[in-house]
Amino acid sequence: MRTDLLRRTAVWWVVLGLCLLLPPAVGAQERTPPPLAPDKQGEMREIRLTEVQAGEKKWVLKADNADYIKDKERIHLSRVWVEIYGQDGSSITITGDTGLIGIKTRDLTLQGNVQAKSADYTFTGEEVHYDPQTRTLTAPGPVKLEGSRIVVEGRDLQVDLKQNKLNLAQHTKTRMRPGGGLWNF
Repeated sequence: MRTDLLRRTAVWWVVLGLCLLLPPAVGAQERTPPPLAPDKQGEMREIRLTEVQAGEKKWVLKADNADYIKDKERIHLSRVWVEIYGQDGSSITITGDTGLIGIKTRDLTLQGNVQAKSADYTFTGEEVHYDPQTRTLTAPGPVKLEGSRIVVEGRDLQVDLKQNKLNLAQHTKTRMRPGGGLWNF
């Protein structure tokens, strides 16, 4: 009986060893990733980046996809979400269909269905650029800025995150909600 138990144990070890040494079955071949496009040097899925300077968190970025283009020193992003932190503890969250990050400059541009939300205001447009050196947001095209009691439309928006100031260079329309109704100017 002991010999029979030893024989079965030895058979199991041999079978286990063969399973580990033999190549996988035909249907279970290892999948290789698709080749990169000629201009890409790297590709990532579901990324998260955090920018920290002097121990202070400046922004957090999430994207569904990222393509690194070394020749242009840029990362191309798709379906982007970024939160930029102010010095006073406030933050602004920006989303867009696509984006670009400069590798060396850390500047960020979002395009397509751009929406930016702070605690008090929301603005929408087609493009916004963030410059980390000056800590400014600029939207060169048409924008719509909405608060709880006001809606402003125009072009060429600039938001200074250091000074908490907003400038709209070309004003088109203002609507106010003084007591629930809507006034147009």
